[in-house]
Amino acid sequence: MHSTEESSAINAVARDVQRLPALTALLAVAMMGTALLTLLPLWVGQLSERLDLSAQQVGFLASADMVGIFVTSTSAVAWVRRWPWRRSVLLGLLLFLLGNFGSMLSGDFALLYGLRVLAGLGCGAAYAVALAALGDTQDPDRSFGLMVAAQVAFGFIGFEVLPGLLADHGLNAFFLYLNAWLLLAGLLSAWAFPSRGASSREGVKLALADIGAPAAAAFSGTVVLYVAISAVWGYIERMGGAVGLPLVQVGEIIGWGYLISILGSLAAPPVSRRIGRRLTMMLALAAMLAAFLGLGLMTPGNALWMYLATTVAFQFFWSFVLPPLMATFNAVDGSGRFIVLCSPAFKIGEVIGPPMAAFWIVNGNYQPVLWLGAVCALVGVGLLLLVDQRAKVRS
Repeated sequence: MHSTEESSAINAVARDVQRLPALTALLAVAMMGTALLTLLPLWVGQLSERLDLSAQQVGFLASADMVGIFVTSTSAVAWVRRWPWRRSVLLGLLLFLLGNFGSMLSGDFALLYGLRVLAGLGCGAAYAVALAALGDTQDPDRSFGLMVAAQVAFGFIGFEVLPGLLADHGLNAFFLYLNAWLLLAGLLSAWAFPSRGASSREGVKLALADIGAPAAAAFSGTVVLYVAISAVWGYIERMGGAVGLPLVQVGEIIGWGYLISILGSLAAPPVSRRIGRRLTMMLALAAMLAAFLGLGLMTPGNALWMYLATTVAFQFFWSFVLPPLMATFNAVDGSGRFIVLCSPAFKIGEVIGPPMAAFWIVNGNYQPVLWLGAVCALVGVGLLLLVDQRAKVRS
């Protein structure tokens, strides 16, 4: 049992994160936490076209931010409920901003890789705090759904605006675009982000020994699923170009698919409440596998309509699976600390996915990437289904 004083502090934090200005700041920071993954096809495309890099170097740079994000978001288990939230977020956003500015001045592979890792360190710290705060809200499924919707809206705007800017101004336009959003997130955070969180949710301490098996399964399932998602997503623009679609048209299709996928993140919480998290995740898995099959069946003759249908379906159900996935992750323990490991789980998958996919690409053939995505999606969702089933048996 925790004291009345602790209960008052926890309730005060819960009320704080529920207020609209605070929730807006949380969503803005969480939106930037996935900015690089969201825009990964454009990032990979620019690295491939603008810099003299091998396919393997492009793959490693595509995942460099995720390395930094992994380091700070993993360590957040120890500090996220001890350090002041607002200061941690502002420092993280500042590091992200500085890493982007430095990247504008470098074309060397090693230096650029180091700067992207630095940017990822800041991004991961800010994102971890935002995840912990969103997990403290009264309806985490709804909060994570709003978070995914914000991330998707960011992606839609990026895919609409960035291709023209990149064509006119080159790679630096990518970093300037990110920094404009980072400044907005920083201003909102300085104004309204909760100053600090409760020492633990509901006075419960994290005890990994007590939740070992479901925690390991939730973490591993999220990693493997994100290997699938990031592998296919990182090269989805290249797949459209490989069957003869103009890259401007490819960017527009991806952007509109992103906009439509907002409906996926918003639809998932009510669907999950009606049919359960397990069936919701199974539905998302079946749809993503069908999308991978469609991408594999593209030919120059059917490219336009097939690419349109499959990329929209992939993005919709990628967004659709995230709220139940994160709610499953959040339900593993009652302390409110384990949820911060959801971010490093994402990032490990994102670190592994693009480089692994790159090694399977031979002479512009992306079929092996789709097989990689299908197998990893099956394994990842399967592990998450086991976690949800065990939680139901335990309750």
